[in-house]
Amino acid sequence: MPRLREPHGFALPITIFVVAIVTLMLSVAFIRVQTDRRIADSSGDRVSVLAVAQSGLQTYLGTVSFDGCDRAIRPLDGDSVRINVQGGYVDVVAHVVQRPADTLTPWMYIVRSTGHLIDPTQGQDPQAVRTVAQFAHWQRNSMKVLAAFTAANGLETSGWTSTGELRGVDQAPSGCNEPDVYALRVPSGWAPSPLTYTLTGMSPYVYEADSKSSVANQTKIDWLETITGGIVPDYYNIRYWDSSYPVMLLEGNVFLGCGPGTTTGYGLLIVTGDLQISGTDPWCFQWNGVILVGGEIEWDANDMRVDGAVVSGLKKQQGVWVDEGDVDGNYLDIDYDSRYVRLALKSLAGFAPVGNAWVDNWATY
Repeated sequence: MPRLREPHGFALPITIFVVAIVTLMLSVAFIRVQTDRRIADSSGDRVSVLAVAQSGLQTYLGTVSFDGCDRAIRPLDGDSVRINVQGGYVDVVAHVVQRPADTLTPWMYIVRSTGHLIDPTQGQDPQAVRTVAQFAHWQRNSMKVLAAFTAANGLETSGWTSTGELRGVDQAPSGCNEPDVYALRVPSGWAPSPLTYTLTGMSPYVYEADSKSSVANQTKIDWLETITGGIVPDYYNIRYWDSSYPVMLLEGNVFLGCGPGTTTGYGLLIVTGDLQISGTDPWCFQWNGVILVGGEIEWDANDMRVDGAVVSGLKKQQGVWVDEGDVDGNYLDIDYDSRYVRLALKSLAGFAPVGNAWVDNWATY
């Protein structure tokens, strides 16, 4: 009787084939999930490292060093610093790209900030690196002081029966002095007479020359820019006894009286219109810093003293009519003091970013 052959099995090969297909599909799915996760992580890292780079850039731009005389220290060309920030660290380098001949004109810098994103759980190597840059002007806390009192609008030529002092010799502490200036600077034909004041400074103590608009322009103060956003004030009202030397912008005509005792102020006082100081108390008004006035100043108090510098008539830059200033009070004492000038301008020193000049892909720029 013939022997029957055992049938060949098909189940095992089919099972192996199905298992292989399922394994391949699962592998593809896992790879896709990993890829999506890496893309998400990479996207998140790019956002995080951009924040790290920008944080270091802002920290550097907002940091200003001063010497013992309160002069702002300008960064050297190629200045480099590492700054630790939340999420990593930043390497910042500043290069000078424009150096004007006029020492009072702001220098132009390009400040480059390279951020390094660090995840402590994944070791010390950066997880991402990003470079951004910002063009910025670097400005000092100084101004062109023509005289202890510069009256670009002129002064009444008669009726100065008061006494006082106008000192152009710098009263700053020894070692912190700047060159002396005139005691009084006025346009041609507007020097008061008689002027029974104690005068010191450059010769002639009372410098009388040029037109009113010319004197206003010689101050190098851009008045229109100053009062229309070029300077962001700390306050829009007068602040007495605030020795932090704030910037105060008072709009329109301003009347300042004095109460019992001395009314003392510090900082940069900007008045867009006319300024009148009036009062009968002994030693009525004391200001330590800088006073800038668009119109005239009427010095009508019994005793008024300024240590720093005073400028009036700045609206003459725009050809606006401004009355001449006068002194009807009993005593006026204005002493040029370069250190008080620097203190009044201290908050304005440092980097001022140039608008629309930020680059977020500097490495490939």
